[in-house]
Amino acid sequence: MRHHTPVRTPRLLAAAAALAAGTIAFAGCAAPASPATGEGGSGTAAASDLAPVTFALDWAPNTNHIGLYVAEAEGYFADAGLDVEILPYGSTPASQLVSAGEADFGIGGQSGVQMARTAGLDVTSVYRITQTDTGRLVVLGDREDLQRPKDLDGLVFGGFGAPLFGALASSTIQGDGGTGDFEEVVLDTGAYEALSQGRIDFTLSVATWENLQMDIDGHPYRAWRYQDFGVPEQQSTGIISSDAYLSEHPAEAQAFVRAVAQGYEFAAQHPEQAADILLAANPDTLGTAEELVRRSAELMAQDGYFVAQDREIGAVDPAAWDAFGAFLFAGGFLTDAEGKPVTEEPDWSTYYTDDLR
Repeated sequence: MRHHTPVRTPRLLAAAAALAAGTIAFAGCAAPASPATGEGGSGTAAASDLAPVTFALDWAPNTNHIGLYVAEAEGYFADAGLDVEILPYGSTPASQLVSAGEADFGIGGQSGVQMARTAGLDVTSVYRITQTDTGRLVVLGDREDLQRPKDLDGLVFGGFGAPLFGALASSTIQGDGGTGDFEEVVLDTGAYEALSQGRIDFTLSVATWENLQMDIDGHPYRAWRYQDFGVPEQQSTGIISSDAYLSEHPAEAQAFVRAVAQGYEFAAQHPEQAADILLAANPDTLGTAEELVRRSAELMAQDGYFVAQDREIGAVDPAAWDAFGAFLFAGGFLTDAEGKPVTEEPDWSTYYTDDLR
């Protein structure tokens, strides 16, 4: 795998939450390998024989991406005949890079795909990394006056510049019996910094990363899951490609998705070894975050994020796509390629495929 290490601090934006365990039949994973050697797969293909594939991250490397690094270290990509390059994270969203053909695959969650494809981008979901929504509505843990979402009425929300984030907060509050009315400001600093300074009262965060970091730092959040208050479920993190790439490179696309699935299967079965691999591959960005990476890898392996009880790993949940799609449509968050609100809800089954796994 050819990859470049971003220089940004590894922090997931809460946008990942919106755009966002059990028994499962795992396709045979290789035995745990040493991240230093990267052994495990046979890796018999010569480098010159490997088909190049590019992948766009949505942020600095973190546990959402762990299956990619495992697939490289364990030789799954090489065994599949692929040379995968992880592109350095930049200011251009992965969905735009994939749609423009500047990346073959990238990170893209359910709601992000639903909005981007409706707006005319050539993106389709090919693999679902998290089977449930990782997003949370959060306040500082020591705010004794804020015990339930409805307590947030009339307070200050730290948003991220997109209406959907405020809608997730408002809908969660309304689901708890509140009015969902509050003042919104756009954050220009870290969420915890803004909360601790009293500039905002609540915001959104990612349960599998930011919430853990705050707990490690001794400043835990009090968090509420949107879905516990009526917001529809969504598969908040996934992998996307374009219809153009899938039609032009069907063999490579299937090989990539199957190798990635092996990587996430390994991470679900062996979170400690998978964390070793992620840390070894990204010493510059994750060298001071070992505890966070290990706790996050364990959480995502055990709490139903990588796997779900009722479907195979990485599979689509059509009911979630229909329900959250209806939420987006009813809320007026969907626009067409000309920026005009859509007047007919799309057929969400055309926004994803399960044929490559």
